[in-house]
Amino acid sequence: MGMFEDLERVKLRFISACETMVSQGQLSESEFQQIIDLLDKMDDYDDRQFLDELAEISKGMTDFIDWEAMSKARR
Repeated sequence: MGMFEDLERVKLRFISACETMVSQGQLSESEFQQIIDLLDKMDDYDDRQFLDELAEISKGMTDFIDWEAMSKARR
């Protein structure tokens, strides 16, 4: 599997985790949509900017993600 496919797989798992957080009331629909928009534009951000934006949207609730692995998949 290539890097693009790996990244897409990570994105889908992340989206699934966020959907679960919405269903449990940990994220609002608005926050979820902002995360989806951020993922769509992730190539426009360097890693630090992306993490900062995500932390702001999710109020730190996405800190469980292995960002080092995600960052490597982006390269």
